[in-house]
Amino acid sequence: MINYSEGLTVVWLTMCLATALLRLRRGDRRVLIIVFVVFYCLFALPLVCDLFAGLPEYSQEPGFYYASRDPGARAIYLLFVSIVPLIWLLCLGKRSEYRLSRKIRLPRSRPLRFCLMAMLALPVLLMIYSPNPELYLTYGFVVRQDVSEAASSFHPIMNGATFFAVMSAVGLIAVARRVWFTLLASFPFLVAAVWLNGKRAVFGVAVVMIFAALWYRGKIKSLGLALAAPALLLASFSILYQGLIRQMSPGTTTSADLYENVRVDYGRDSRVKMAAYSLLHPSEMTILDFPGQTVLFDIGAWIPRSVWPDKPFPYAVYFTSAMLGQPAQDMGWGMTTSLFDEVISNVGWPGLLLGPLIIGLVCWAGESTRDPLVVLLTILVACLLMSVELVAFAPLFVLWGALVIKRKVRWSPQCG
Repeated sequence: MINYSEGLTVVWLTMCLATALLRLRRGDRRVLIIVFVVFYCLFALPLVCDLFAGLPEYSQEPGFYYASRDPGARAIYLLFVSIVPLIWLLCLGKRSEYRLSRKIRLPRSRPLRFCLMAMLALPVLLMIYSPNPELYLTYGFVVRQDVSEAASSFHPIMNGATFFAVMSAVGLIAVARRVWFTLLASFPFLVAAVWLNGKRAVFGVAVVMIFAALWYRGKIKSLGLALAAPALLLASFSILYQGLIRQMSPGTTTSADLYENVRVDYGRDSRVKMAAYSLLHPSEMTILDFPGQTVLFDIGAWIPRSVWPDKPFPYAVYFTSAMLGQPAQDMGWGMTTSLFDEVISNVGWPGLLLGPLIIGLVCWAGESTRDPLVVLLTILVACLLMSVELVAFAPLFVLWGALVIKRKVRWSPQCG
């Protein structure tokens, strides 16, 4: 019965995807339409894999194993992914009179360009003044080896700087007269940002956002190329990353382990299923101690733990501990989560509706500014909310919020 329901759900979501791609091809570039394509990859493709390749073993993730085998959790997941397109359709509304032109550019002010160029070079400057500059000569050192406390404390600063560098490159492309020259000039700094960050996320953000910027500027004419090229680059980089950092390759790892690793890394279905499983079986699994626990952390993340000793942990800490069947504790690493399962864990069953609604409101707020750079940033923020926890890109989210507020005030009729 579940397999039959999964098949119907895949058909429904694929029809929605086809509609979204058709709208994009016809020039409808509303943010939620683009975001739905990413949603399909993260949450619908795993269902396709379940149908044709079977369920992963989840040998290292017992919480995922139990949730993926529980009929109730699977049924709730199918209901969740099926209603997301309907919720976003309501948020989409009618096509706005304002349509983002592929020829549009931001004002080419010198202060703006100077600020973007400074941010683009910031990771390189930080490396020079880091506690152990030599560590950054090794790609992914923060993942591959134990480092000193000073280096470990410094790297989150570098992590934030690399994300800002990527967005600065996107901004420079948005304001450039000579787009291809600007891309080539920014390329060495982008490579440095990806290298110094040491994780795949920044590479994914760079590739997706730059191709989106080139498409919006009209430098890439084909929608198929704008979608296929980033997907190919991301897949190629992931294969290299797995071999270099995790020493995983077809010759040294079983196909079952490779399949499980891909599903854990790139799918987000297991997170939502586990959140649903914890609500269905609270005696067997509990993620949070009380509703809204990690909302408190998000609000007070800036408060030092020395001032607030009982400050909650980030959501990933609780989720990872529950997944492993252990008491909540910071293990030094965490399973990647998404907004959807975090909202479900914090507010219960209403989170099935609230999570997609939050994404819809984020897209509406960013798109309503009518600012091309903010729109591109909104696409990034919405996609990150679906793929990682908020604390992982908090500076970027704060920047987005500040730009939205600034642009909304500027475009307000009372301020005109």
